[in-house]
Amino acid sequence: MLSNPALAALQRFAAQHPDIASAGRIGLAFSGGADSTALLLAARSFWDRQRLIALHVNHGLQPSAPAFAAHCARFCAAQQLPCAEAQVSVDVGRGQSVEEQARDARYLALAELARQQGCTVVLLAQHGDDQAESVLLALLRGAGPRGLAAMPARMLRHGVLFARPLLDCGSAELRAWLTAQGVAFLRDPMNVDPAFRRSRIRAELLPVIAQLEPAYRQTLGRTAALCAAADAQMQWRASDDLRRCAVPDGLDLAALRSLGAERLSEALRLWLRLRGQRLDRARTDELVRQVLRSAQGAHHLELQLPLGVVRRQGRLLVFHPRDPARPRT
Repeated sequence: MLSNPALAALQRFAAQHPDIASAGRIGLAFSGGADSTALLLAARSFWDRQRLIALHVNHGLQPSAPAFAAHCARFCAAQQLPCAEAQVSVDVGRGQSVEEQARDARYLALAELARQQGCTVVLLAQHGDDQAESVLLALLRGAGPRGLAAMPARMLRHGVLFARPLLDCGSAELRAWLTAQGVAFLRDPMNVDPAFRRSRIRAELLPVIAQLEPAYRQTLGRTAALCAAADAQMQWRASDDLRRCAVPDGLDLAALRSLGAERLSEALRLWLRLRGQRLDRARTDELVRQVLRSAQGAHHLELQLPLGVVRRQGRLLVFHPRDPARPRT
C-alpha cells in the first residue's frame, strides 16, 4: 500500500522546524484541491485533531466557488475537523495580475482567520512542482536573487507565520496517493487555463524539462535555496546602507549617491518595501537615475508610486504616502 508522501514530508519538516511541530493551534489552508487535501490528511495523522483547523478562502472568482466551499465544509466534517471560511473580493486594476491580486487577498484573509482562531502558524500546501514553476516564472520575467528565491519554507506575513512542508513533494505522487485511497478532491479549472502563464508552464514546459532533467524539482529547488541565501546577504547589506543614509525625515541624498548604482538600487527597494511599496525594475532604475543626477544640480526628483510619491526635499529623499480618500491624478 502506498504511504502518504505528504505525511512523510510533514514529518521531515517537523523535525527541521520544532517550533512549528509544537505549535498549540495550527491552521491548514484548505482549498479542497489535491495538494491541500493530502496535507490536511497528513496533519490529521501527525497531530491531535484538537490542535487543527482548516481555513478556506472563497475568492468568488469562479461560478463554482460556493460548491468548492461546500465540499471543504463536508470533507472537514467527515474528518472531524473544524473549518473556518472567509469570503473576499478581488479588485483587479488596470495592468494588475488577477493571480497576484487573488494571492495577496488570500494571504490577508488567511492571516485574519488565523488570528480569529488563535492559530500561531498556517500550513500551505505548495509542493515541489509549484516551486519549480515559480523559479521558471521568475527567470522568464528577468528576476534577480529575490525573485528566484521563489517560495520560502517559512515566512512571516501580516504578522502570521506561514509554512510550506511539502516543497520536497511532487504533484503526481500526491495525486497518486489520493487516488489509491479513493479520496475525492477538487480540480480547479484555473490550474489548466492556458490564459495563465503558470498553467502553460505546468502543462507544456515542465514535461519537457522532466525528460531532460528528471530531478528538476531538486535542481530548481536548490537554485531557489541558493538565491534565497544570496538575497539574505543583499538584504543585510541594504539594511546596513539604509541605517547609514537615514535621517529623521527621510534619506540623505549625498549618502545615497555614495553607495553606487547597485547598492543604491537595493537600498531604495528595501526602503520602499518597508513602506508597503513594490518597485519593479523599470521604476527602480528610474529612481536610481534621478538620485544620481541630483549630484549634478538636478533639483526636480519625483517618482509616482501606487501608494505614494517619492520626492526630493532639499538635501533629502522623502516618501509621502498617498491619502486613500484622494484620487490619483
